[in-house]
Amino acid sequence: MTDHIREILVSWSAGRNALLYGPPATGKTRLVSQLFDALRNVAESDSGLVASGDPALPLARPRRRIPIPTPVKVVWTTFHQSYGYEDFVLGLRAETSSEGTRLQPWAGVLLDAALELADPETEYGSVVIFIDEINRGNAARIFGEFMTFLDFDYREGGSVPLPLPLRQLAYEDGVSEKVLRPGGKGARIREGFAFPRDVYIVATMNSVDRAAVPIDSALARRFDRIEMRPDLDVLADHWSLEKDKIPVATEGNWEDLDPFEAGYLLLDRLNVAIAAELGPEFELGHGLLTPVLASMTDDFGHSRRVPEDEAWRSLAKTWDDVVFPQLEDRFSGRPEQLLDLLRVDMTPPSGAYGFRLRSNNAGTIEARALASGRVSDSGLDIIKRTFRWLTR
Repeated sequence: MTDHIREILVSWSAGRNALLYGPPATGKTRLVSQLFDALRNVAESDSGLVASGDPALPLARPRRRIPIPTPVKVVWTTFHQSYGYEDFVLGLRAETSSEGTRLQPWAGVLLDAALELADPETEYGSVVIFIDEINRGNAARIFGEFMTFLDFDYREGGSVPLPLPLRQLAYEDGVSEKVLRPGGKGARIREGFAFPRDVYIVATMNSVDRAAVPIDSALARRFDRIEMRPDLDVLADHWSLEKDKIPVATEGNWEDLDPFEAGYLLLDRLNVAIAAELGPEFELGHGLLTPVLASMTDDFGHSRRVPEDEAWRSLAKTWDDVVFPQLEDRFSGRPEQLLDLLRVDMTPPSGAYGFRLRSNNAGTIEARALASGRVSDSGLDIIKRTFRWLTR
């Protein structure tokens, strides 16, 4: 994750915005939320990013210099299907007074960031807008004509600075009507006002969600794309595994794997198969398996290893609740490929297995559908055998 933080900082220093994209559970939202907190809590006397002492946070060490003017104002927003231009740029709201009803302009997130830096009383040197799930809304519609200002060349101080195109506002003597801002402040915008340079956007995008709206090329090219892939090293650290001691599952040792070795090897095998069949953007994120804990804290505050049988059951429950629904979604309409992935036609040489074909009472019909059921409801011996066998 520290590499991704570095890439974001490099984009800023080059006058670019950053877009983190990848499958779910690869740490996109977690990373930007940590960056959000770090920027919000930067010490006044220093322009470096330092986390609060937790070595698990990627900003903790080493100290990283902020390549944009400080202090930094940070704003978080999440795009969704009901999110629009009115929320992000400029909206008009009905306001009733003794003189009647009129439409009052309100600044959205992006316009407010520009007005903040134009305010002579501001304490901030730059504004960073964090957009989670940028492709869950219609991003091209949300940005509207302000998509142009994602390109720093068209901002104040750029090679071709352009005036803000706010045709919704009424102007008199070269100054707009009052625009209300979050927090009750108001601002008036002069004609020819250029978009400030030091507004930066960091966004996340899910590469798998079929319900999301694709990012069009005009918008995408205005971001530096930073890919976040599933990372087995994160699982190894989470479970305190020594990578060089994790065995390769073979005919001779698969029955000896512990739950964490099995989980590690299982995710690796599934992602290799998914990448080959569907493409790497459909792989499973390592975060899907982090609910399986290797250690726990007792009532006295002491950390201890989770009993192995408990870990096996946790792995099975995480599979049923989190991992398997993701597989069903990815292989929707491809039942045979899912059956192959689960080794339904090549079960262990002995003992019951967690996956089987659905039975039927009509002898003339060959059933090629997966039987319903949860692996976590099975006996412990079946749980162990199933996940060990799936690693091969």
